Amino acid sequence: MRAWVWVLVGCGGSTLPSEDSASPDVCGGSISPGTVEILATGFSKTEGLAFSPDGRLFVSAGDLIAEIQPDGSWSEVIALEGGVGLAWWGDRLVAAGYPGGVGSVVSIDVDQGTMDVLTDQIEAPNFPTVTPWGSLLVSDARSAIHELHGDGAVAVWLEIPGPNGTVFTPAGDTLWAVNTWDDPAPVWQIEVEGQRAGVPREVHAYAGGNFPDGVALGASGDLYVSLNITGLISRVSAEGAETVVAEGVDWTASIAFGVGEGWDPCSVYSTSLFGPDVYRIGVGEPGQGLP
Repeated sequence: MRAWVWVLVGCGGSTLPSEDSASPDVCGGSISPGTVEILATGFSKTEGLAFSPDGRLFVSAGDLIAEIQPDGSWSEVIALEGGVGLAWWGDRLVAAGYPGGVGSVVSIDVDQGTMDVLTDQIEAPNFPTVTPWGSLLVSDARSAIHELHGDGAVAVWLEIPGPNGTVFTPAGDTLWAVNTWDDPAPVWQIEVEGQRAGVPREVHAYAGGNFPDGVALGASGDLYVSLNITGLISRVSAEGAETVVAEGVDWTASIAFGVGEGWDPCSVYSTSLFGPDVYRIGVGEPGQGLP
């Protein structure tokens, strides 16, 4: 998630997956892997994206938070200036943003349309992720991942250059994280010992303009990564092998697997950093924790 543009260059040698890579048991009714569809449109831009546990889809769209229905219709939930990343934490939607020009993490009651500031102590809050032990990790786009507790206390969880998208493995013993500013831009696996971060291990690096942004974890254990400058959805294995899953997802930013009734569990849904659309992309497997 960024507010400036690099020069667009090619992705360099990766291939699209074949249609028969889909799981017939779970993905039989899904769109084919590599298929890109526009789900919703009419936004000034979109960036953060998150599903609630009961299958409601929310996006940060310019200066508002919107809820999108499976038929593509959408409505405003609340105004939020400079909304960036989203996550569902407890019974509320959490958003990183810049209300009043100040970097903040806020908690939103999506049914009441109300908002509370959780902290304004993170300079450049970017991507929130709920931890297995119940706190919230928030990537600071500059140099660290912070941990935020329910009482508003904030501390540096890990110093790491330019972090953006993060996601835990189902066991909670590893955090995947991507860098969105450097070239090459690394993809890390970070072992979690108790509630502490271990030493990051670089498993892949994107070079030549393929800058990673949002991430989602498939049931296979592979990491799906949005490359917003080139408009690609990429997949990285734990061993570092990389494959292009889909192309033509303009300015792809946050991604998440479908959750709940009406949503495809074998597609990732994607926002568009500088575009009006929200996309659905077939990937041929469900996300972690899904059937």
